Amino acid sequence: MVLSGNVGYEVLTAGKCLNYTARPGTTFILPRGTVDELRWSGPTHRIAVAVHPSLLLTATDETIGQNHIELTEHWNATDRHIMSVLLALTTDLDAGSPAGRLYGESLANALAVYLLSRYAVQRRVPTVPKGGLPRYRLKRVLDYIGENLAEDVSLSDLAELAGMSAHHFAELFKRSMNCTPHRYVMQERIERAKIALRDSRCTVLDAAVISGFPNPSHFARMFRRFVGVSPSHFQSDQTSLLRTAQPQATS
Repeated sequence: MVLSGNVGYEVLTAGKCLNYTARPGTTFILPRGTVDELRWSGPTHRIAVAVHPSLLLTATDETIGQNHIELTEHWNATDRHIMSVLLALTTDLDAGSPAGRLYGESLANALAVYLLSRYAVQRRVPTVPKGGLPRYRLKRVLDYIGENLAEDVSLSDLAELAGMSAHHFAELFKRSMNCTPHRYVMQERIERAKIALRDSRCTVLDAAVISGFPNPSHFARMFRRFVGVSPSHFQSDQTSLLRTAQPQATS
């Protein structure tokens, strides 16, 4: 996908010579095994994404059991949905993936499902059963999250616990909990951090690690987003409240 640059380019592929003009957002969608040569008339800034076949094959329940999915060929596509997902993935990777595997896998799965529904030779629009997750499956997933908040929880692990594809799990989880798996994990981590910070002996860094935020700056950013104040401000307020609530000694 082209990030910047308005230039012409020539594509030599399958005995054809194709001429286009690239702009920010211009996207190439190429099947596995495509042989090509591109000639650019000027500089561009681009990102390249290789989609592993297994990601497409396991994206939805409708593809399970198949061994090959082919994408249609596009040399000059403009798709805002693909652009937004790729930019989010790039931003996350450039930052060192501070949110962990769950966030990155959720984005990758969303991209795979979209490619299957819009750009596969045999398009597949995933169907999602009505209702949410069965209660026993939801409890299994929530218990696992609670026991592993400090770990790098993944979407694939949660979907496997629920016994379904990542796409169906994410959709049904959202219906059951009114939020995505990633947001739920973030909320639970912030709640654990708040409990830790109510102890004046606990440092902000300790609270971050305890609640599953190995990146302190990401912890501070997420805490402010969910709580409205910084972790240190929250701890200071809690300490003041505790002192106010304590009975005064009488002489």
